[in-house]
Amino acid sequence: EPPSLLSVALCLTHAVMDKSHWLAARGINTDWPAHGIPRAIYVDNGAEFHARAFGLACAEYQIDLRYRPPGTPRYGGHVERLIGTMMGAVHLLPGTTQSSVVAKGDYDAEGMATMTLGDFDRWFALEICRYNNSIHSSLGCTPVAKWEALSEQMMGDIPFEIEAFRVSFLPSELRKVRRDGIHLFQIRYWSDALAGHIGRGDGKVVVRYDPRDLSVIWVELDNDRYVEARYRNLEIPPVSLWEYREAMRKARALGKSGSNELVLAELIRQ
Repeated sequence: EPPSLLSVALCLTHAVMDKSHWLAARGINTDWPAHGIPRAIYVDNGAEFHARAFGLACAEYQIDLRYRPPGTPRYGGHVERLIGTMMGAVHLLPGTTQSSVVAKGDYDAEGMATMTLGDFDRWFALEICRYNNSIHSSLGCTPVAKWEALSEQMMGDIPFEIEAFRVSFLPSELRKVRRDGIHLFQIRYWSDALAGHIGRGDGKVVVRYDPRDLSVIWVELDNDRYVEARYRNLEIPPVSLWEYREAMRKARALGKSGSNELVLAELIRQ
């Protein structure tokens, strides 16, 4: 996926959350203690950072959104250096696409690939933990040691619920509440909490979704209250947005007709 409000939302949520459960799920027994709502974030001038929804979500959590002045790349130097360090390690892996078409040359990246996405996820997490626990030339200590030394004065400024934070930054669509629920990606979703909102004029509600798992969405109702809605058709397995798109592409290629939900369930099981 190209850079977007979605990738920013997933990145910021990961930065803010306590990572102990995330690391444990990947079999990693190493500290990555950094978490909590930042007082400020520094961004470049990409369109995704100027999205109204992103600005509103930052304001809701009192995050000072600071833009890099145009034409001043030095403002992002420390970040670019860290990216270079991490990607330098990535490009040593079998299957790398390198940093450009020229650098890749005639190397068969796909043919040489040896990792699944899950494998790479774990490898990259370990690489970050190695960096966090190595002596940093500018700090004179490890990043983890520096975090722990300063954590008392950094933590606890803004109490928050991580799930509500995560939902606030997720991508959204406007949808009507129909008699059979919310329609999103040609899938129907339902919650009993939606019943009282059916047919309320021509108004639409804000629907937020996590592209990694389309089995649940969040619908904004009265008083900025979010309610969870799930698949109306329980035959559909949890699926990512990318898997959904691939399944629908295959369905069209096979000339499948009828209910998209049934076609989706069948192709995902296959």
